[in-house]
Amino acid sequence: MKTAKKKWEPAIVNLRKVVEDGKEQWIKFEPSEYVIPAGHQYYDIIRDLNRQQLDKGA
Repeated sequence: MKTAKKKWEPAIVNLRKVVEDGKEQWIKFEPSEYVIPAGHQYYDIIRDLNRQQLDKGA
């Protein structure tokens, strides 16, 4: 009798590096709860990518 194979489902974990008391640590965080402040470089990049897609009509 064969055992049923279980499908491998990878776990997606979002980590970020935090330096605390001179020690580097990787901590889990939820990106949907993280807000990029306006004027930040990443915010500008994402905004520009969205504008380019809208200009193309996508």
